[in-house]
Amino acid sequence: MPNQIATSAFSFFGSGAIKNLMDIIKNRDFQRILVITDGSAEESGAAKKITSLIAKNKLVYQVFDRVNMAATVNNVKAAVEAAKSFRADVLVALGSGSVMDTAKAAAVLLGNPDIIDARKLEGRDKSKKPAIPLYLVYSSVGNARGFGYDVMLDDEAQRKKIECFDVHALADAVVCDSDIFASSKDFAVSSMALIASSVEALVCKEAWLMTDINAVESIKIIAENVKDAVKGTAAANAAKEQILYGQYLAGLAVSNSSAGLATAMANALEAANGVPAKLTSALLLSGVMQHNAAASGTKYKDIALALGAKISAAAKPDAYRKAAVAAVEKLAKDLKLPKVIEGLELTKDDLEFLADNVMKSTFVESNPKAVTKKKIIDLYKTLVK
Repeated sequence: MPNQIATSAFSFFGSGAIKNLMDIIKNRDFQRILVITDGSAEESGAAKKITSLIAKNKLVYQVFDRVNMAATVNNVKAAVEAAKSFRADVLVALGSGSVMDTAKAAAVLLGNPDIIDARKLEGRDKSKKPAIPLYLVYSSVGNARGFGYDVMLDDEAQRKKIECFDVHALADAVVCDSDIFASSKDFAVSSMALIASSVEALVCKEAWLMTDINAVESIKIIAENVKDAVKGTAAANAAKEQILYGQYLAGLAVSNSSAGLATAMANALEAANGVPAKLTSALLLSGVMQHNAAASGTKYKDIALALGAKISAAAKPDAYRKAAVAAVEKLAKDLKLPKVIEGLELTKDDLEFLADNVMKSTFVESNPKAVTKKKIIDLYKTLVK
C-alpha cells in the first residue's frame, strides 16, 4: 500500500477558532444543523458555547446528546434517526472521541442510505458515496483518531469493538478551540493516552517518514506541556493549547500509519467491560513498549529524546530502549497516574474472551512484534490489583 496523508479539508486551532467554523457553515448556506454531543459537553458548558454561537448567527439547529462514553452501534442508529427526523443537512460534532466516532459513522450512513447498519462499515471503505457534510469540534483531548477516517464502535450485543476505516468519514473541518476545552478534566490520563498513540504510530509496521515526524513531535510537545496543563497554574491554558497541537500531530500519525497492541487491548476492554480506552492504553504503554523493544529499530532513541531523557550519541539499542521505557514510567509517576484500574476484576473466562478479541484486531497485525494470547493475558493482569 502506498504511503498516504489523509486528513480533514480544514483544521482550525486556538482561542476563538470556532468562529472560523461558523463562517464556513454560513458561506455554504446550510439550513439545518444537527449538533451531536454528550452529557459531559453539556455539563462543562462547551455545548452552550456552540449552540449560542449558532443561534447568534440565526441558524436552525437541534441537539442530539445521547452518546455513550464509548460510541456504540445504537448511538449511531439513534443519531441517524435524529438527523433524518430533523432533516439535517450538516452535522456538527462536539465532544471527545466517542462523539466523533458516532458523528463520523452517522454522516457516512446518511450519505449512503443503502447501508442501514453501522456494523456493515467494519473493515475498509465499505461506503460508495460521500458522507453528508461533517464538522468536528473537540472539547477534550485524548483521542487521536478523530482527525482521520478511523471509526471505532462498540457492538454491545457481542461486547466487541468494530474497527472501521472509511475515507468518506473524513471531516470537512476540525476545530480545536482552546476556549471550549479549557474546563476539560483528566488531562494527565488523556495526555499519556496521546503519547501511547504516537508511540504506536511510530513503531507500527505501516509507519513511514511523515508519520514518524508527526509522532515524535507529538510526544515532545505533550511531554513538555502536560505537567503545566494539569497543575492549574497561570501557564495551564497555554500548555493545554500546545497539547491540542500535539493531539493533532498524533492524529496525523495514527491515521496515516496505524496503531498496535496497546490500542487493540484498550479497545477490547472498553467494549467488553466499559473501561475507558484512554485509561487502559495509558497504563499499558510501558508494558507494551517492553514487549516491542526488540522490534523497534532505532525509534526508541527518538522516543527517549522526545521525553527529555539524556541519551549519548554512542548509546547502544539496549540502553536507549531501556531509557525510553524508563522515561515513560517516570512521566506516569510524575503525573500520578494509577498503576491499576480501580474496581476492575477479570476472571479466567474474561481474560480468554478479551485475548481472543484482541487477536482479531487489525492493530495487532500492525504491531511491530508478534504477540501471543498468553502475552495479552499477562498484560491485562497488570491492570488488576
